[in-house]
Amino acid sequence: MHPQQGGGISPPQHPWASLPQQPAGGPPQRPRFSWLALVATVIAVAALVVGVIGLFRPTAGSAPASAPAASSTSAGAPTSSADTSAADRALCNAIAPLMTDYDRASNDWTGSGPPGTPTRDAALPKYRSDTEDWAGRIQVVLDAHQDAGAFFRRTLQRFIDDRVLLVHNIRQGPSQPYDDEAWADSMTAYGGPLYVCGKLGINW
Repeated sequence: MHPQQGGGISPPQHPWASLPQQPAGGPPQRPRFSWLALVATVIAVAALVVGVIGLFRPTAGSAPASAPAASSTSAGAPTSSADTSAADRALCNAIAPLMTDYDRASNDWTGSGPPGTPTRDAALPKYRSDTEDWAGRIQVVLDAHQDAGAFFRRTLQRFIDDRVLLVHNIRQGPSQPYDDEAWADSMTAYGGPLYVCGKLGINW
């Protein structure tokens, strides 16, 4: 070490102090080639190719891709397009008198006065009794015609159930929202048998 001007001591020299410095804004140094990176890349690509091939390779015991799918229905099984017109006609003829009788009973009750009036309230016990009696008789007829169309049977059953629920829950006094909903739903279901039988020329 040599004394500096003013008697000071020069700072110690670090080992890297004599290395050439990259000037600011100069060209970047070229990175060194890495054989390890190249090998890792080749292995990764090979693994990817093997994985993709495995996706399209059929597994042991599986049917070839070109094999037709087995039919889910057996030969002779009934389909939704089966003709049930004869069975529907038989059920329509059987329920027509019962539907006529119940339409009359319902019209008598609704015609007795607006909901909540004394005359409507007085007519409710008879309408409840008429409905329960009618439901028991028409249920026997419906159960005896299981070969009729599914839509026909479902909608008729829904109409029966809706009317039974209506008379079981309704009370004297002003109409409640759930009474109106039950009545409206029953009238929607009523359209099922009315539509099927009307197409066959059977009305009530």
